[in-house]
Amino acid sequence: MRAVYLGVWRYGEAEVRRENAADFRYRFRTDAGEKLFRIGQTEGDGYALQNRLKVGYAYRLTLRADELTEAECVEPAVSPAPSPVGGEPGVCTLSNLLKTAMEPVGRVLYIFGGGWNWQDTGAHENARHIGISPDWQRFFDAQDASYTYRDPDGDENKKDARTSFYPYGGFNQYGYAGLDCSGYVGWTVYNTMHVRSGETGFVSSSTGMAKKLSVCGFGEWFKPAAGEWPRLCPGDIVSISGHVYMALGTCADGSVLIAHSTPSPSRAGQPGGGVQIGAVGKDEACAAYRLADGILRSVYPAWYSRYPACLKDPAVYFDFSREETGVFRWRSGAEGGLTDPDGVQGMTAEDAVQMIFGSL
Repeated sequence: MRAVYLGVWRYGEAEVRRENAADFRYRFRTDAGEKLFRIGQTEGDGYALQNRLKVGYAYRLTLRADELTEAECVEPAVSPAPSPVGGEPGVCTLSNLLKTAMEPVGRVLYIFGGGWNWQDTGAHENARHIGISPDWQRFFDAQDASYTYRDPDGDENKKDARTSFYPYGGFNQYGYAGLDCSGYVGWTVYNTMHVRSGETGFVSSSTGMAKKLSVCGFGEWFKPAAGEWPRLCPGDIVSISGHVYMALGTCADGSVLIAHSTPSPSRAGQPGGGVQIGAVGKDEACAAYRLADGILRSVYPAWYSRYPACLKDPAVYFDFSREETGVFRWRSGAEGGLTDPDGVQGMTAEDAVQMIFGSL
């Protein structure tokens, strides 16, 4: 049977929660109208089928009574557009990390839980995929400046699960469609260190992600002093409460250029956003904001037409008061980590931009 997947039945209702997944029904549009099927538990990964199902995609289904036992995607893949800047999989250097981090910039939208598997326990296959996922390109192309990752106008009173991409119920029905902050950093590290898709991923809780990378032995974790504006090096991974971002370097005025996935407001005033270059600084006159605005304007015009450069408050982005928050810094030559033959850690933000993009 051929059918189009429409999502979990009664998505967004209070009782449709991950802990009740054994009772879920899954909606499909067939030639005979909409049908509901169960998905039985499987050996090993109990959510193997759920992790392959994508809303709006066509599948060839294998059924046993009303139970779905297999689903083969027959939707033509969308070829991702070439990236203006990209890295080389498996080249374990800091300069390649930064170039790799630019590949999703300006073309991957923010999904809460994006890059996480359906059951919200680790990396989705798209965050363990070498290169840009065709799913991300397809989703970006299907949206515009009116896209919102949760509620229109950011107003909870306008909540409507039928039109929302938010993971109501604690499972990531749209985790394939884009990236959240930890999904983005996890994908970047994976694509720098690996040459094949499908191996163990790096996606984990954003608040403790920097510390976890140090536990892997790739470098050092430290906590800046309270109230300090840290001088962040290009490639540093920074965990704050509920968010993780990558530093691209510190400017002379102390402002910091960053890359992250965040739900920023669009030019239409909607909370959409996604993977972008931004700034941490006092105001839009800071050097990092001017850098971010110039890069987005000249290198990522399709994104810039939807989203202005985003300035973040140092009081929030340099807040390391929670115990597990802090900064991870790569240690050159650490076993299994990255080397720094180009002296990236000694670069200013301006130097790093020159290294990544050349003359803008």
